[in-house]
Amino acid sequence: MRLESDIELLMRVDLFQGFQPEQLRLVAFGAERERVHKDDVLYRDGEEADGGYVVVRGQIDLMVYRGRREIILDTCLEASLLGELALVTANRRISNAVASVESEVLHIPRRLFHRMLNEYPETAALMYRRLSQSVSRTMEQVARVHGKLAEIPRLEIPADAHPELEGFTIPKSGEDAG
Repeated sequence: MRLESDIELLMRVDLFQGFQPEQLRLVAFGAERERVHKDDVLYRDGEEADGGYVVVRGQIDLMVYRGRREIILDTCLEASLLGELALVTANRRISNAVASVESEVLHIPRRLFHRMLNEYPETAALMYRRLSQSVSRTMEQVARVHGKLAEIPRLEIPADAHPELEGFTIPKSGEDAG
């Protein structure tokens, strides 16, 4: 039965460790399954976030674009939770989520997650502590990527070598990427 397999999947998600089966049943029952085809965008940087996603199968890459460069921040496999902060608060996406293979996700709307927390308030403290730790890890990852980008020297590409790239440069950290 799909509901039971969704509950088992949610039990493997770090944020939901220690949640009771009836709590996960409520989430699984209200979650929406979505197919995401290879190279399809699940969500875009800057979009309003209305909830989180759990990868059921496949692979979703979280990426940003800096100039003409694509930077993969994280690769999310089965039982990975994407956009966890959006489960509890309104915000905007800080990356693009793109399927690198045929994938399937469970979309957990914020209103559903809030309903579960309201019905099981004893779980809220545990969840908020885990969410805080996860946000801290994410911020550390972003800082590392930013540091690596700052170390990349400015590229000058001779126009005669690639006329289609005439005038293209990669800005140094702090310069406007255009």
